[in-house]
Amino acid sequence: MKKTNKTRKIATMIAAMALAATMAIPSAMMTASAEDVAEVTITGLDASVARTFEVYQVFTGKYDTDKGSFSELKWGSGVTSYDETDVTAGELVADSVLENLGNDARAIVGDLELGTATKTVQSSAAILKIDGLADGYYVIKDVTNMDDKDDANSAWIVQVAADGKTTNIAIKKETPSVDKQVLDETADAEAGATDGWGESADHAINETFQFKLTATIPANNNFAAYDSYKLVFNDTMSSGVTYEDIESVTITSSTLTGTKALELTASQYTETATAATSKAGLTWSLSIADVKALVNADDADIFGKEEITVEVIYNAHLNENAIISTASGNDLNVNNNKVDLQYSNNPDNTGTGTSLGKTPEDFVWVFTYEVDNTKYKISADSGNELAGAGFTLYSDSAKQTEIKLIDNGDGTYTVADQTATTGVVTEMTSHTGDGIFNIKGLDAGTYYLSETSVPDGYNAADDITITIGATHIENNAKNAANLTLSGTNVDNDIVDTKNSTLPSTGGMGTTLFVIGGGVTAAAAGIYLVSKKRAKDAE
Repeated sequence: MKKTNKTRKIATMIAAMALAATMAIPSAMMTASAEDVAEVTITGLDASVARTFEVYQVFTGKYDTDKGSFSELKWGSGVTSYDETDVTAGELVADSVLENLGNDARAIVGDLELGTATKTVQSSAAILKIDGLADGYYVIKDVTNMDDKDDANSAWIVQVAADGKTTNIAIKKETPSVDKQVLDETADAEAGATDGWGESADHAINETFQFKLTATIPANNNFAAYDSYKLVFNDTMSSGVTYEDIESVTITSSTLTGTKALELTASQYTETATAATSKAGLTWSLSIADVKALVNADDADIFGKEEITVEVIYNAHLNENAIISTASGNDLNVNNNKVDLQYSNNPDNTGTGTSLGKTPEDFVWVFTYEVDNTKYKISADSGNELAGAGFTLYSDSAKQTEIKLIDNGDGTYTVADQTATTGVVTEMTSHTGDGIFNIKGLDAGTYYLSETSVPDGYNAADDITITIGATHIENNAKNAANLTLSGTNVDNDIVDTKNSTLPSTGGMGTTLFVIGGGVTAAAAGIYLVSKKRAKDAE
């Protein structure tokens, strides 16, 4: 009799606890009424996703309507073992099990080995009703295949359906999100960018810049149901972008901020980029096996209670394969880069990656530009192209900083790594046959072009100030970026004029100079002789 009373007392506590603490995740343990079959309604489902639920009978018992509790709880038909110990349907449930259930409703579910489902139900509607359940406690398990879907399976919930009334489970699904941004010079950053971080940027070829990947895990009790929680960033760079290295991996929250932010070491994550043979146009991943363990270290217990942000910053640069933008456009998939995020989405798999959801891809764009030049003699007409003239491009008006270039051998030059000491040139030569010396891979900005080697018989052209102006912004409707180009002297015809020269030797002009010189000398001689005679006469 004492055992029965204790069982009733614990069962009453379970019911009260369950009703007071309704967890909003789509998997449930529930009880049915002794007087009538129970009905459970699950609301908040996504009608576009066909979900499958399995229903397992965990306990049976006698329900006291007046007291609102069960007695004589026995193992149900849907359980084969508890805490690795076999159980038999119809066998009384030990008090220790009920005590565990009273302390932590989900803990007992994690220790259950489920057997045969009482029923399996499917729904493609926003509301699902499960009826015809006999007396007892049940686990409702979401078994929908969520691999690579931006969705999550259920965690365990305890609910009570008593007296033949409907028990409602309201699903409030939460999943992580991911964002990719690229760092631009603050003055050139797209509208709305923060501290230079935005969805688009422009850079010179071979100039190092940074990408930032940000995963956000919402503050929601659903996430507390996971024993561990895995994240995987899947990053894809276009062929014109080359990976360099990881700058930082950081986890923050309202508690983990400032000096408390978690700066992860390389041993705390796994990435595949460093070992890649070719780092241009790379597809690579960075995974963190258990974010929850890192966040909840030292008994912090904040995972699921605070918004968690995981941030990855890495260095990269545009390479010689980068697409050069030479005109404005409204649908430009130019040097676009993307990321998606895989995440634990099935708490029944303890977040170990057995099942991983996947977010939609997020894109960024990196632009780079070109200046075209043709050298002419006398006039900018076809046939007057002039080869052999040398030009230097400077980044300052004082012409102190030369821009290092790579000579492509075809009259085009690509901006080089400005720290390079070999394989680069600072003077461009107008190409034989067509007189061109085009410069590829320039950042937006102001440059100064000067003729530093002048062909014999010609005068140097005036210096040219070049400005490249650009605005760019994401076009959300098309997964593209809109670019507007402006500037001056980005397409130049440069003309050298002939030197001024004396008439040719033997011509009449020379004779006149000689005769003129002789007459002048003779007149001077006559004047001196006359002056001397006049003096002597005195």
